[in-house]
Amino acid sequence: MPNYTMRGVQFLTDNLGNKTAAIVDLKEHSAFWADVLAECGEPIDFQFLVDSQGEKIAVLLDFEKHGELWEDVYDCLIIESRKDEPRVPWEEVQRQLQEKGKLNV
Repeated sequence: MPNYTMRGVQFLTDNLGNKTAAIVDLKEHSAFWADVLAECGEPIDFQFLVDSQGEKIAVLLDFEKHGELWEDVYDCLIIESRKDEPRVPWEEVQRQLQEKGKLNV
């Protein structure tokens, strides 16, 4: 997995530095988490961080247990972080790949 910095996400690592889980800030990503709940129902096997009032403020996604869900979360966070980046026309991408010898047409 590439080392992108994602707003509202902290990673847990093992003693070798491998990422093993992510803590996702539910205030930062509340709309996304609502979509997750709509698809998979009330999560009974997730661990949450709660504030002093008992409100869920973050969810722990263990990659071993929730790997497929994390892949979806990761993709959505990357898409969200790049939504305002300028678009490159397909023809320009093709030309650049051809120049680098990575695409034969």
